[in-house]
Amino acid sequence: MKRIIKFATLVYTLKVLFELFNENTTIKTQIDKLKEEITKLEMIDIDQKIKDFQNKIDGFKDNIQDS
Repeated sequence: MKRIIKFATLVYTLKVLFELFNENTTIKTQIDKLKEEITKLEMIDIDQKIKDFQNKIDGFKDNIQDS
């Protein structure tokens, strides 16, 4: 009877550990996806700011040439 209880405890412990590691892997995957999405959004924002700056400079150059 003691062997059955020990075996059941071992199986349950292994199951809990496996679920814990599996959950950690899932969380790490989600964190990596979020990092990629943030990087993508930052690059889009930076690209837009560069385009706005270039348009501003081009407009400034046109005003100087018109004068």
